Amino acid sequence: MIYKISSRQNEHIKEVFKLYQSGERKLQNKFIIEGFHLLDMALKAKQVVEVFTLKELNIDKTIDQYIVTSEILEKLSKVKNPQGVIAVCKCKSPSKIVGKKVLYLDDVSDPGNVGTLLRTALAFGYKDVVLSKNTCSIYNEKVISACQGALFELNIVENMPIANLKKDYQILATEIKGSVSADEFEPSKKFVLVLGNEAHGVSKEILALADKRIRIEINDIESLNVAVAGGIMMYILK
Repeated sequence: MIYKISSRQNEHIKEVFKLYQSGERKLQNKFIIEGFHLLDMALKAKQVVEVFTLKELNIDKTIDQYIVTSEILEKLSKVKNPQGVIAVCKCKSPSKIVGKKVLYLDDVSDPGNVGTLLRTALAFGYKDVVLSKNTCSIYNEKVISACQGALFELNIVENMPIANLKKDYQILATEIKGSVSADEFEPSKKFVLVLGNEAHGVSKEILALADKRIRIEINDIESLNVAVAGGIMMYILK
């Protein structure tokens, strides 16, 4: 259906804006995306619930469209230069992990890093991504922006202890101490690559469970940003 809304104080607009709160996202099982690129990917994934735009779009007629003013889009937007379209999507239920290589984010807190890692995981064939309890939510608006739609293509499992994967996968933890160079290491056919928190690295609990500790050979500096390190690791172990 096509609807028109002209007031920023409209109750439905207020309800949509609440989705920027993590608790409300969990309650409604929905999240917000912005821009035509993300809308196209969300439509292909069949996750779009409703669209807010300045003029009617040629999309599935079963999806509600709200024709709104630029002021309303500015109210709903979280970017500097809105493209004129915002959509509400339903969260996707995770599937069983079946891939040969899995990316595990252990308390990675920065949304830009999480989004970049999701985008990189898709590029290098890590179709299953697991997030620890304290990793930034994939539905944070900065994660969504940075991942460039990768969350629609990946199987993302949140709040899963890595011990659940230990039986079927070789656990590879990124760590400097007591590790081997990733360039010289040959992983098993099924493995989990673990990337740690920006400040503290991989937790002691996971290091204790790891089958092998691996590192990137670097010079003249102590460490790399987790998103950069993750990209290099995923490339080496692709």
